[in-house]
Amino acid sequence: MGEAKGRRQSYEIARQRLLDRHEGHHRTVAESAINLFDRFILPHYFTGACYQITMTLEKYLSEAHGIASRTIVGYVNDGTDDIMISHAWLEFDGMKVDLGLHVMDRPDVTRPGAVIILDEALRLGAAEYSYHLSRPPASIAVVDRMLRDPSKAFVARRKEAEHEEMLARSRDPHLRDIYLAGAPAQSSFASMTSVLR
Repeated sequence: MGEAKGRRQSYEIARQRLLDRHEGHHRTVAESAINLFDRFILPHYFTGACYQITMTLEKYLSEAHGIASRTIVGYVNDGTDDIMISHAWLEFDGMKVDLGLHVMDRPDVTRPGAVIILDEALRLGAAEYSYHLSRPPASIAVVDRMLRDPSKAFVARRKEAEHEEMLARSRDPHLRDIYLAGAPAQSSFASMTSVLR
């Protein structure tokens, strides 16, 4: 058996075992997340969109199934340095769903992470990320240095502003919906959720 075929079969087995362990709303969340990943994120090589992916899943679960979940905008770290990357993931019943770290535009620069569904790593990544609601002092110091460096300050300020904007959107359904409505047609809420029906 080829390596790619073996990985695909292992994933299919892990996916079915995950679904078999859950029922009710938990199974619906797991199925929706798996389908969004398998049917939209992977085939479209949809990268750099953790906020949009997570807010789309939150809105879909609420509107289509009456399931309350929550977009968390925080930070992740791959363990190689003190840099914290702004990131969004979904929280449901105290469990994490993260579909936005596995497919990377530049995996040589940002190492892919696991696909996490209901706290289970369904597909492993090249890095094991830690999740944080706020930055520890060492990471804050890195950002402060970047903000003082003329060659990095513009990008650092833009990233800081983006994080604050996404944090506000994650806490206000009206702001979230305005953000999702501004997506291009090929990655609109309707386009992304069409694969979930």
